Amino acid sequence: MSRLPDVTIQVLRFEAGAHLADSSGFALLSFEQDEPPLGYIETLAGELFLESSRDLARLSAAYDNLRTLAMSPAESIRFIKELSKHGT
Repeated sequence: MSRLPDVTIQVLRFEAGAHLADSSGFALLSFEQDEPPLGYIETLAGELFLESSRDLARLSAAYDNLRTLAMSPAESIRFIKELSKHGT
């Protein structure tokens, strides 16, 4: 999958500590130029779809925080390959 041009894999190790998205998963969706972006969050109470620029900015900040804390794409691929050698 990592060889696909539109796929980036980054591993976030537990050692990275607390981050802005530790309570739930989310997605930032972008569409064709005429369509506005959309945020999607899964919660225990159900799904949330976010459209306001304020909410999208929060999700974008959380995403940027995750990317900063995570291993680089190259480090992540090496890490995954090493784990797969050991069957872990």
